Amino acid sequence: MRLLNKRMNYKDIQQSQLTDSWLKKQGVNVAHIYAGTAELFQATKLATTTLRQHGQLLAQNQADMLNSFLAATRNFKKRSKITQGQCYRVMNIAKQAQRLNAKLSKATQ
Repeated sequence: MRLLNKRMNYKDIQQSQLTDSWLKKQGVNVAHIYAGTAELFQATKLATTTLRQHGQLLAQNQADMLNSFLAATRNFKKRSKITQGQCYRVMNIAKQAQRLNAKLSKATQ
């Protein structure tokens, strides 16, 4: 029974580490996982991936908006003041970048 508990604890720790590393790659701080809405996490993930993958396709004001949003998500006081409207603006910018990337890749084929 003890061996079974040790093995289960090891698997839990291993899975937690995998989850934490995936969240970090998506730009979500593990310490902030319980402070926020689903839209906030989705917008954070999209802002991070958009800047990494499609940063060159963004206009300067769009890149500034995404960077300032990500900076606000890292600060607890600013994070609690982020509205759903700001999250949707970030998601719209990400969607525009994805569409432009698809359009450009389709044109080069």
